[in-house]
Amino acid sequence: MKRQVWIPLALSVVAAYLILDRRAARYAAEYDDLEAAAIRTADWGSRQRITGTGRRLLGRLKEKLGQLTGDEDLAERGVMDQIAGAAQDTSGRAAHVVSDAIHDLNRY
Repeated sequence: MKRQVWIPLALSVVAAYLILDRRAARYAAEYDDLEAAAIRTADWGSRQRITGTGRRLLGRLKEKLGQLTGDEDLAERGVMDQIAGAAQDTSGRAAHVVSDAIHDLNRY
């Protein structure tokens, strides 16, 4: 049976579009400037989370490849990429928390 590589790729593209397209998820806001700031913050957070996850996965790949080839520098760079990706993902999560807080404050 042939592997359908395009299916996970297509699903990830659709997921990224849904995460980044916050125009459809606008809240009933009293102040549009605050709402726009919340949406921009959420968009930035989504991009950070996607980039951070990709960086972590690439770091794992580098680490394993370095271990397989005996290249300690490549393995160490892989570990550093994983740490940087985790930090980037965490900053994206924090941005989502801030965005949700702005939405909640703006509703009242």
